[in-house]
Order: sequence, then structure tokens, then C-alpha cells
Amino acid sequence: MSRRFPIVVLYGPPFERGRQHGSLFSSSIRAALDALRERAGEAGWSAAEKVAGSSWTYLLGQHPQIAAEIKGIAAGAGFSPLDIYCLNGFEFFDEPAPTGCTSVAVSTSAGAVVGQNWDGPVGTEEQLVLIVHCERGLQYTMITSPGTLGWVGFNNRGFAFVTNDLMLDRSATGIPSLVARRLIIRQRRVEDAIAVLRSIDHMGGRCYLFGDETGAVGGVEISPKAGVISLEGPAIVHTNHPVTDPLLPHECVDVAAAVYPSSQARLHTLNRLRHLLDGKEGVQRALSDTSGAPDAICKSFSADEPTQTAFSFIFGCRLMEAALSVGRPATNAYHDYAPVDPVLRHVAVRSA
Repeated sequence: MSRRFPIVVLYGPPFERGRQHGSLFSSSIRAALDALRERAGEAGWSAAEKVAGSSWTYLLGQHPQIAAEIKGIAAGAGFSPLDIYCLNGFEFFDEPAPTGCTSVAVSTSAGAVVGQNWDGPVGTEEQLVLIVHCERGLQYTMITSPGTLGWVGFNNRGFAFVTNDLMLDRSATGIPSLVARRLIIRQRRVEDAIAVLRSIDHMGGRCYLFGDETGAVGGVEISPKAGVISLEGPAIVHTNHPVTDPLLPHECVDVAAAVYPSSQARLHTLNRLRHLLDGKEGVQRALSDTSGAPDAICKSFSADEPTQTAFSFIFGCRLMEAALSVGRPATNAYHDYAPVDPVLRHVAVRSA
């Protein structure tokens, strides 16, 4: 198959970029909010709004540019800023978001390579889009669901990140992960991204892996109680459970087993395939692996874990080359993606 992500290019200050985003995807944002409200129920939505309201006040004071973009999305789509913030904060809700991931960051002779398979409910890929933000020389691209700040991405400084959900302790204060991702996508170096993550309060468990144009790779596991714990090595692999000793006591083991029963099997297979992780093509082969299906790196639907790989993303940091597969990479081709020409000065929608 040869399906590709649609691309949206946004220019202007944060509010204007958000307004363009909200206007372009107003119907999709409405559908996503309706579905979220239905899943949460009246009581769940009310409780989430209270948590989101406290976090929103913190965001307004600490990161006004991100708050302005969310306000812009809300204005463009016809919702309140708090509605859009709830769409960007799965940590505000009690129900875990079913989005497993398998991630890699490896330093090779050709530079750093960062990759991920992102799993979600069947049909998730239908709503995904590449949103390119252009602002004063910085260009960053996020794989995004309409109405959100984006899931994973890379920038024109040769930096990229991927991230995995972890079922750890939670906090009612701080900022949600999607805001943290928007903060780190603006960085140039691995150590800069880690410093940003150490400087903010996190609401839930998370793993981030990074690579930059110098060939450096790194990662962190995060727990609100244990803090930010470094992951190091020339090749770092991760799925949906903590691997560092300080975080192990904070894992909600029963919840993790129920939400991500394939996590241990995917990590075991990825470790077995470490010899492939010698470059962009090798990472591509590893992320396409179907050994042990349905609980495979390239995951397929099962009754125990009703998700499948919605997209696969690989980025070579030195040459700033991305490869993207919409759907399971075992059955859908990777397509190369080149950054959008920064001389454009309008909102564009096109296929990659």
C-alpha cells in the first residue's frame, strides 16, 4: 500500500497558527471532543475539567505561547480553551489512553537514528496528519491528531524525539505530556531536552527517547514521585513498562498488564533484534518485525489488546531524513519525507 500522511503547514505567531489549525480541522475536533465526553461521562468530564483548570492556570503563567496556541485552536474550531486543553491532557482523565509504543534511539556511524511504532485503536491512523510549524527560522514537524499539540516529531535543527506511555503514579498538578512534547521539540541537543524535562512538573509516567545531529542519543523515564531518570547507551530500546530501578516500585503492575499485555514481549523481541539497529534501514526492519504476532513490534489487533500499529516513524538526525509508514509497516510502505520549504508563506495542505 502507498498511503501517505496529509501535510498542513502553519505560519505566524502561536495564536494564529492555532487558529489556522482549529479552522482547518473543526469537524474532526468536534468529533474527537464528542467521543471524549462520551467515554468520560458527565461526572468524569466534570472531574477532568477541574484538574485541567488548575493546570491551565499554571500553563498561562509559565508557558504563555503554548497557551496562546491552544486558545487559537479553540477560536478556530469554536470551542473553549479548556475544552481543547482537555483534548490535550489524557492525564486529566481516570481512563488510560490505549496507545502503546515501541521505540528506538541508536547512535550509528551515520549518526543518530530515532524511531517508533505508535499503536492505537483500529482506524486511529485515519485522523492523523503532519503539522509543520514555521516560526522565525525554526521549523518543527509533529505527527498530530486534530486539536492536539502533537504526538512525536522532529525539527530542522536535526533533533527528534519519540515517547512511550508508562503506567506509573500520577499527580493532579503540573502539565500534561503533550505540552512537554511541544517544549522539547524546540530544542537542538539531547541534553537540552532532558534539562527541559527536569525543569517541569509531570502529571504521569512517561518515557522519552531523543537523538540529535551530533550523533548523540539519550532518554529518560519519568515518574511524578521518582522524578526524571536517565537512560543511556549507544542503543536504547523501550516499550510500555519501566526498566530503571527507581521507577519499578511506582508501576501500577495490574493496570499495565491489562492495558499493555504485549509490552514485555515487544521489548524482548526488540532486544533480540539489536543487531539490526545499525542505521535507518536496520531500524526500519526491526520496526516491521511481526515475530510473536499479535504481540509483535509491528503490532496487530487482538482481543487482549485491541490496538494495532497506527504509524511508524524513523528519523535520521544528521541528514534530517524522515521515513513514515501510515498503518502497520509490515504491510504498508515507508515513504521518505523532506522538510517543507521555509520560504512558503501560507497555509498549505498537501500529500507527502
